[in-house]
Amino acid sequence: MSQMTVSGAVSGLDTANIINQLVAVQTNQQTLLKTQQSAVQHRADAYASLVGSLSSLGSLASDLARTSDWHGSTATSSSTSVTATATGNTTGSLTFDVTALAAGHTIISTSTLSSPADVAAHGPLTLTRSDGTTTTIDVGTGSLSDVVSAVNSSNTGLTATAVRTAPGEYRLQVTSKSTGAASSFTLDGLDGFAGTAVLTQGSDARISVGTNPDTAYTVTSTTNTFSDLVPGLAFTVSRLESGVTVAAKADGNAIADKVSKLVDATNGILTDIASKTSYNATTKTGGPFTGETTVRSLQQNLLSAVSLSNAPGVSLTRDGKLTFDRSAFLSAYSADPTAVAHAFGGNSTFTAAGGAPSTTATVSNALKTARAGTYAVHLDSLATTEQWQVATGGAIAGRTLSLTRGTNTVSYLASNTDTLASTVAELNSRAASAGLGITASLSGTDLTFSAAASGSASAFTATLDGVDGTRLVAGADITGTIDGQQATGVGDVLSLASGSGGSVGLSLTVNSTGQDVAATGGDVGSLTYSPGLAQRLSTLVSEATTSSTGSVVVAEDGATSQVKRFQQQIDAWDDRLTAYRRTLTLQFTAMETSLARLKSATSALSQLTGASPSSSASSSSSGG
Repeated sequence: MSQMTVSGAVSGLDTANIINQLVAVQTNQQTLLKTQQSAVQHRADAYASLVGSLSSLGSLASDLARTSDWHGSTATSSSTSVTATATGNTTGSLTFDVTALAAGHTIISTSTLSSPADVAAHGPLTLTRSDGTTTTIDVGTGSLSDVVSAVNSSNTGLTATAVRTAPGEYRLQVTSKSTGAASSFTLDGLDGFAGTAVLTQGSDARISVGTNPDTAYTVTSTTNTFSDLVPGLAFTVSRLESGVTVAAKADGNAIADKVSKLVDATNGILTDIASKTSYNATTKTGGPFTGETTVRSLQQNLLSAVSLSNAPGVSLTRDGKLTFDRSAFLSAYSADPTAVAHAFGGNSTFTAAGGAPSTTATVSNALKTARAGTYAVHLDSLATTEQWQVATGGAIAGRTLSLTRGTNTVSYLASNTDTLASTVAELNSRAASAGLGITASLSGTDLTFSAAASGSASAFTATLDGVDGTRLVAGADITGTIDGQQATGVGDVLSLASGSGGSVGLSLTVNSTGQDVAATGGDVGSLTYSPGLAQRLSTLVSEATTSSTGSVVVAEDGATSQVKRFQQQIDAWDDRLTAYRRTLTLQFTAMETSLARLKSATSALSQLTGASPSSSASSSSSGG
C-alpha cells in the first residue's frame, strides 16, 4: 500500500492546520528575537547618523580652531587703480606714491627679414640673464620661424614673436614672462639681423612712503603687488599716482558666519540626542538612545565645552542649547581680535623658571589631541641662524657674488661703477625677489649674509667668484622636551607629535638665551595651555568618532554586532522550525498511515467472517 500524505482523510483531523498552529507557537520565540533585533538596528542607525553629524561638527570646529587662517579684516583703497586685499586679522594703513610700475624685459631686432623662412641665426643662441648665468638655445635650421619656436619651447621664461611690421618685413620680438629688474636679459647669436635693441627695460614696481626727505623710504617689488609691507594687507598698483592710502580694519563678519554654523551644528546634535533619548509615558516606548550613557555623556561634554570656553557671543540657554549673539561677537572682535581668537582656538601663558627671565614660550599650533594643562619646558640647545661672511678686500667691481639655498641661486655681477654698498642693496633686492630669505649687510670691506629664519632648513652658501665664503654660524634647530617627552625642533618651534598625556599635539615657539639655559640647566619654565571653544569641540568630536576607540563609534559597532548576533539566532530558528515542521509532518503522516492500516485490517477481518462489522453486530443482537 502506498504511503498516505497528511490530509486527515483517515483520522478526520485537520492535521495541516494543527501542524501550523504547533509551529506558530514555536515561532513566537523567533518573533521576539526579530522585535529585539529591530530595536537594536534602530539604535545602530541612530548612532551612525550621530557619527555623521559629529564628523560635520568636527570639520567646522577644526577649521575655526586654526586661528592662524582667520581672515578677519577688510581692506580699502583710496584709489581705483590700487586694489587692496586683507590677508589676516591685523589693522593698519599706509599712504604712498606709486613712482614706477613693474615691467618685463623686451628686446626687438633692429632690422627686418622678408619672410619667416629667412635665416635669423646660423647657430645656437646664447641667453644671458641679469645674474650672469647663460643658457644655450638650439634653433634648428635657424629660420625666423624656427627661432621663434625654439625660444618658446626652451623653458627659459621667454616668449618670442615674429612681428610683421609691414608687407615683406618681419622683426623678432622676445619678451620675458616675468617682470622686474631681474627679468632683463640679452640674446646673442641672431646674426641674421643687424642687431637687437631694448624695447622695454625690465623694471621693478616702486612706491615711495613719506614726504620728509630725511625719513622717506622707497620699497620695490618685482611685480605690481606688494604683499609683506603691511602685515595682513596686500595691494596691487596699476598706474603712477600720488597720495594713495590703503588700510585694513578688523571685520569679524566672515568669522562670525563660521561661528554661527558651529553653533547650529552643535544645536542640531543636542536636539537629536534629546529627541532620541525621550520616553513616551503614554505608549510606554522610548527613543533609540533611551538609557544610553554614551550619548548622555556626549551631551554633557558638549555643554561643558561651551561653559568652560567663555567664547564671546556664544552662551547656553536654560533648555540646554547654544545661542549666538552676533553683535556681541563682532563688538568683542573689533575691540581685540587676538583675544577672540584665543577664546576659540586656544590660549597659553608661560611662567619662566628662576634664572630664565628672558625665556618666553607660546603655543604656535595645537592639534585636537592637546589637552588643557600645565607642561614643563626643557631646552637642550637653542636654535641658531645660518650666517656667512665673504671677504672682498674692498674690491667688488667685475666680481660675481652668488647666494644658494637649496636649488635656488641668485647671482650678481658687480659693474665697474658698483660700490660695496650698492652691491649689498642689489643683492638684497634680488634675494627678496627670489624668496631666498637671506639678507646682506656690510661690515667694513666684508659682506655678511644672514638667514631670515633660524633652523637647519634655512641653510645656504655664499660665494665670491665661485669660491665659498666663511660660514660663521651653522643654522640649527632647537632641541628639548615638552612635559618630559622628547620634542621635534624646527627652527625655534618645539613640537610633540606623539607620546602620552595632554601635551601631545602642542607646538611651542620658544625664545630663550644661552644664559637662561645655563642658569636653569635647561628647565626654562612651564606653559599652561587652555583650549578655546572650537578646539574643545574638535577634541571632543575626535574622542567620540575615532575609528575603533571613539566612544560613539564603539557604541555603534556594539549595536551593529548585536544585530548580527540576533540575525544568527533568527537564522538558527529558521532551521529549527523547518526541522520541527518536518518532524510533525512525519508524525502525523505516520498516524494517518497507521489508522489507514487498522481500517484496512478491520475490513479484511469482516470479509473473512462473511459480514461487515456492522451486519455482524446486527445479527448478534437479533439472535439474543
